Amino acid sequence: MTNDPYKILGVEKTASEADIKKAYRAAAKKHHPDKGGNAEEFKKINEAYEILGDSKKRANYDQFGSAGNAGSQGFGGGGFHTSGFDTSGFDFGGDMGDIFSSFFGGGSTAGHGGRMNMRGSDLEVEVVLDFEDAMRGVIKKFSSTQFISCEACKGEGGSGQKKCSTCSGSGRVSRQTRTPFGVIQQQGICPDCEGTGKTFDSKCSECSGEGRVRKSKKITIHIPEGVQTGETLRVRGDGEAGRKGGESGDLFVHIRVKDSRTFERRGMDLLSELKLSPWEAMLGGMFPVETFWGKVKVEVLECTKDGTLMKIKGKGVKRSGRQGDHLVRIVYDMPKKLSKKEREALEGIK
Repeated sequence: MTNDPYKILGVEKTASEADIKKAYRAAAKKHHPDKGGNAEEFKKINEAYEILGDSKKRANYDQFGSAGNAGSQGFGGGGFHTSGFDTSGFDFGGDMGDIFSSFFGGGSTAGHGGRMNMRGSDLEVEVVLDFEDAMRGVIKKFSSTQFISCEACKGEGGSGQKKCSTCSGSGRVSRQTRTPFGVIQQQGICPDCEGTGKTFDSKCSECSGEGRVRKSKKITIHIPEGVQTGETLRVRGDGEAGRKGGESGDLFVHIRVKDSRTFERRGMDLLSELKLSPWEAMLGGMFPVETFWGKVKVEVLECTKDGTLMKIKGKGVKRSGRQGDHLVRIVYDMPKKLSKKEREALEGIK
């Protein structure tokens, strides 16, 4: 990469990981091709983040002006991509640019034992739910165009597997560099097998040796009862397929729940109002209350004050075998005008 990644992302060299991540998200959203941005600029942004988002690559760049094996794969290789999701019949809510970001990802970076990390990218999506769906739980289905395992080669990348002749199956190669201070020997990932230690007699023509192809995938999300805004569900294996048989990434589902016109949620409890005329509250009696799970009658004691909170046990939010309560706030419903009979009754109390 010829451009300074710090300048591309608009951050200082002293920027924290959080600042870099924030700047990357903003830049990727602004320049994403699906949002009318410049594809070449978008590629540079991803290359810059692949360097600055990895502590080792960033350290190499700061010291040598190069990140070593920083690739140019961008979102297709190891980050997130926002293109390809079919949201018909599925309410994601918000800006599509906010749906996916790239801080969970896999990608082609050095992994355990010096081998390339072939794990697929994680994806994340925001799901907007009606209040009732969040209370009862719901199944959401949608389509995503993403990398899936190649059926032709079963995700391997080819046929006639054999030990890589370049690295003798170790996945690593040595390189000597002559410097004014002597000869430096460095070890790196084998460029022929990408650290896997194996090659094939014949690359898969369907996936060109990648072990994965970009196709439409049907995704089903089971959202449990009682979820609330701010929660994130993790669906393992529903992210992008890994390269050459690598592990698939995960799908992270961020929940946002629409407000209810009737109920206010307080953790595991629900709150609603019971409007009574002042004289109904003073006389007391049995009054119907609408809970989320149906109507119940509650007893209001004589001379109950405006704003009093009453509890109906076991009529709140259901979650993991537990259930909260329903709280009822007494609200005086003052008449706009008294009838003659009501006025005479009140004057008789004086």
